[in-house]
Amino acid sequence: MVTSLVANTPRPVRITVYVQEYLGNGPETTEKVLVRGPGPTNPSLWPPNNLFGDTLVMDNLVTESPDNTSAPVGRVYGTYMVSSMSRPVHVVSFTLLLTTGPYNGSTIVMGGIDDSSAVLEHAVIGGTGAFRGAQGHVVGKLVKVHSPTHVVMELDVYASVPVPWTQAEEAPTSSLIIDH
Repeated sequence: MVTSLVANTPRPVRITVYVQEYLGNGPETTEKVLVRGPGPTNPSLWPPNNLFGDTLVMDNLVTESPDNTSAPVGRVYGTYMVSSMSRPVHVVSFTLLLTTGPYNGSTIVMGGIDDSSAVLEHAVIGGTGAFRGAQGHVVGKLVKVHSPTHVVMELDVYASVPVPWTQAEEAPTSSLIIDH
């Protein structure tokens, strides 16, 4: 029998952050084409990134409020791909890296589809640091358009994280566990 080293009740996590996306081809662009897809052209998406299979990579600043001059709290790194030949659908995989406060260095890994809905929902599929083993979902929505090339997305993270045992004597004993 394998015994778990985590408590039974997960710790709830709720985080709201704002992703500053710079689109287009300028020097401040934070989302770039990685691979041009073979097509065909998806008529529901704007050029130039509207070929079936177009894959983009992102490195977006994350702030504590929608204002792009507010305090930075992390980055969102990831990819998305045009995944439909006729509908506005992107498959996304991204990681939120927090760089301040008690979660400094911790990540939340998310994935799903963006289909141009007013509210997007992605799965929390894991994490590192304070979010190791996280599960849940993320609700994303467009909250501010600064310009045609600068938009702000709000990400509301609703997750649960297994709570590790804090006292060795509370942990169940097992011949499979070796203290290093």
